[in-house]
Amino acid sequence: MNAILTPFKVGLVVIAGIVSFIYMFGRVEEGIGDDPSGYKVSATFKDVSGLVEKSRVVIAGITVGEIDRIELVDRQARVWLLVNTPLKTDATIAKRQASLLGEYYLELTPGQLGKPLQDGGEIKQVLYDASTADLLNESKKIVENVKEITDSLKRVLSDEGERKLISILNEVNETVTQINDIVAGNANKVDLVFDNVVQVSRNARVFTEEFRKDARVIMGDAKHIVGEVKNIVGENKGDVREGFEGVKGAVSRLNKALDKLDGTLEATESIAHKIDDGKGTIGKLVNDDKLITSINEVVEDTGLLIRRFTRLQMVVALRSELYFADNSTKNYFSLKIQPRPDKYYLLQLVDDPRGTTIFRERVTNSTASDMDPVIREQESVTESSFKFSLQFAKRFHFITGRVGIMESSGGVGLDMHFFDDKLFVSTDLFDLEAATRPRMRTWASYTFFSHLFIAGGVDEILNPDRRGGFVGIGIEFTDDDLQSLLLAAPTPQL
Repeated sequence: MNAILTPFKVGLVVIAGIVSFIYMFGRVEEGIGDDPSGYKVSATFKDVSGLVEKSRVVIAGITVGEIDRIELVDRQARVWLLVNTPLKTDATIAKRQASLLGEYYLELTPGQLGKPLQDGGEIKQVLYDASTADLLNESKKIVENVKEITDSLKRVLSDEGERKLISILNEVNETVTQINDIVAGNANKVDLVFDNVVQVSRNARVFTEEFRKDARVIMGDAKHIVGEVKNIVGENKGDVREGFEGVKGAVSRLNKALDKLDGTLEATESIAHKIDDGKGTIGKLVNDDKLITSINEVVEDTGLLIRRFTRLQMVVALRSELYFADNSTKNYFSLKIQPRPDKYYLLQLVDDPRGTTIFRERVTNSTASDMDPVIREQESVTESSFKFSLQFAKRFHFITGRVGIMESSGGVGLDMHFFDDKLFVSTDLFDLEAATRPRMRTWASYTFFSHLFIAGGVDEILNPDRRGGFVGIGIEFTDDDLQSLLLAAPTPQL
């Protein structure tokens, strides 16, 4: 019976094993790719060693996806994941090691504050763990350091080191022995010193008691002497009166001084009472909180004004321009006062070779029959003179607008800044009251080496008969640069 049942049982076990294998194989073949809710996202890694397709993607230890494919993009590995859980743009991904055998998987953090990550999106935040190779390298360094320490201990504990330690211990023992000998040899002297200290304290006590007795006797004798002196003075009052006149005068002067001192003290007390009562300027200053508050406000306003003044940024610039049309040179001296980065005041002194042009009209009446009875003559006079500019500028992003006086006439300007303010293009429109068209100038400037700049442009764009191009060069310094130059400059010796 048992012989018949044994093959039957073995067959059942084999069949059960085959069914289990088929079931597990089917479970393994099933993956996230069969989940209709799955979608693909990517992440870029510097190193994907240990990661293969179908590797796990987990959140808090729960599998939520797998690696779909790995491709090389710009010398880095782009890993495409197939996941079935919502992710956001602030999600993070990290490469983790499951065991020391080299098995790796990817761990996700879905994110909280970002926007939902769509199909085909990319996870930007990639974290890295130390690899086994890195740990082995660090362990190798630690082992080398331990080896160096053990080598040092070996050298210290060698035969020569042992002899040095024994020599040091012997010297310590000799020193301790000498100290014991010194203490034993001077024990009697130390006892004698303590005995002397005790005796001195006893003598001081006896002296103090005897001094008290002698002091009482001396006080009694002094009282007796004072009484005798009074008797002598009473019996010889006439003889000693002259001697006491001087003393009496001194006492009188002393009394007058004391009276003055009493008056001074009374006046001081009166002043103190007035101050306490809030009378007078000092009393109001001490007792009136409003006055103190006003003074504090004045001090704060003054401090604010000083801070604003000290925060002013000043820029000094010199620029020369060469005009091609008439081969003349135009010079500028500029002072820019900038209280804030987006606002400044510009003061310029301009030496313009074209000067100031004045248009004049002369009207003449004629009685000649062959001439026009009214003759009009026009002439323009150009006077060479210095011009000045005073402008207010306000910046909006990369554009700055200017308004004010431009070369001794009203005008407006517009600047555009590029390349961290190294290049800017400007257009000025001024001299609006001229008899001809207003003066329009467009030019560009580029700064080299923080201080040196070049410029070029076209002037008198609206007036063809005066239109001409120019180039220029300039240099500018901030107040910090000027301070550094002044400190570095040699001091002239008189």
